Amino acid sequence: MACTVTREDILTIPADAAVLPLEMTGRPTEGKAAQRLAQAGGEELRNALRKLKFLAVGSAAALDVQGLPFSNLIVTAVPRWLTGKANELLVLHRCYESVYALAEELGCRSLAAPFLSCCYFHFPLDDAVHIALRAARRWKGETLFSADTEELLALSQRPWHKPSIVSYIGYYRDHAIFALDNGLFARVDLRPELRQADVIPCFEACFREGNNPLQPPLPPEEIARLRRIWEELDL
Repeated sequence: MACTVTREDILTIPADAAVLPLEMTGRPTEGKAAQRLAQAGGEELRNALRKLKFLAVGSAAALDVQGLPFSNLIVTAVPRWLTGKANELLVLHRCYESVYALAEELGCRSLAAPFLSCCYFHFPLDDAVHIALRAARRWKGETLFSADTEELLALSQRPWHKPSIVSYIGYYRDHAIFALDNGLFARVDLRPELRQADVIPCFEACFREGNNPLQPPLPPEEIARLRRIWEELDL
């Protein structure tokens, strides 16, 4: 529906719920907004996190913490950026999906949240901010992001440029690989029943014209179809 980005302290943002990003260990991440929530929650929050025990990366849970200025607290285990080959951007997208689905169940109409996995997990900031804003605009409630840095605030105000395909590289298993004009790569699903694509920072050497000598190269019309999928998808 709507989203706003501010540099305000997350504790001062009027919202029904706040989002606290967690590491895989269950501890709050190092971001400023996350640390402010952790400090304000104090021992009550630490006890609630200990009872939670385990939260799968990409999922979300609600905690009952009375010491915060929000009716609800939603925690989500966020991914680290490793090599870009572990579907990190997709997992980050799932974090937001999980948070908004839970907010819907709780009856929340507004959320205060930091940009997940930004600044402390080495995610490409432009992509991470784009994923956050895209997810927020698809939710029927209002999201108020507390940007940890001026850079994140500036990125949130800048129109996102979808990278264009420069050339076709090859395919491996169910995906075709294209070089993009920003130095990254597009991975487009080959299966006709699916219209899926994402951005990856690198590709294995085995991405070539087929993954074994028995597979023929893709015909030009199939490569053109996959290009159109990339151009038409709202990423």
